[in-house]
Amino acid sequence: MKITKQDLSQKGSSKNLKKAQKWEKRMIEKGHYREHFFKAFADQINKLFDTPITVLEIGSGPGHLAERLIQTNKIKKYTLFDLSKSMHQIASKRLNKYQSITEYKVGSFLEKHCFEGLGQYDVVVCMQSIHEVRDKTLAVEIYKNIINVIKLNGYFLVCDFVIGNPGMKDTGMYMTEAEQKDTLLKSGFTSAKLITNQLGLTLYAAQKQ
Repeated sequence: MKITKQDLSQKGSSKNLKKAQKWEKRMIEKGHYREHFFKAFADQINKLFDTPITVLEIGSGPGHLAERLIQTNKIKKYTLFDLSKSMHQIASKRLNKYQSITEYKVGSFLEKHCFEGLGQYDVVVCMQSIHEVRDKTLAVEIYKNIINVIKLNGYFLVCDFVIGNPGMKDTGMYMTEAEQKDTLLKSGFTSAKLITNQLGLTLYAAQKQ
């Protein structure tokens, strides 16, 4: 479901909005690794493209990554996709001056037809969302869905936690670095390159050819 600017201006559930704002505050306070990865996303996109591009962000949350990428990259359209309308409300305020190039869609990336009607993008980005599936074996099907909204020769940049120390312990929920790469290749991407890793997080760039 796409959200209009009128939808975003309307007050939603105050309980949901407060919950989203609390989550955002916690991420700002504890997400000391975020600056490293925001810069890595931006730098990688600048390396890959020298003309204005279209971007879809999956699990866009309060719009922090979107703000950074719009500020530092040549972008002609940026679509924010998230399950929470409250998160979109927060993001729309943060990105208010970029209204001409931003759009918002509410949906779950677990649903097979969640991206219908969006078209295709030069780049799809995703930061710390895939593990929310709670079952890493489902990632292949999710990535197969994502590859359909990427243009030929386009890219998927995905950042998430890995098993290890530092890292996570739940082997059913989180992948190893090797599993992350293997999952991307099994999903149809022709290459999967580790861009950076820090504090138990990795950023991969996978290409569709």
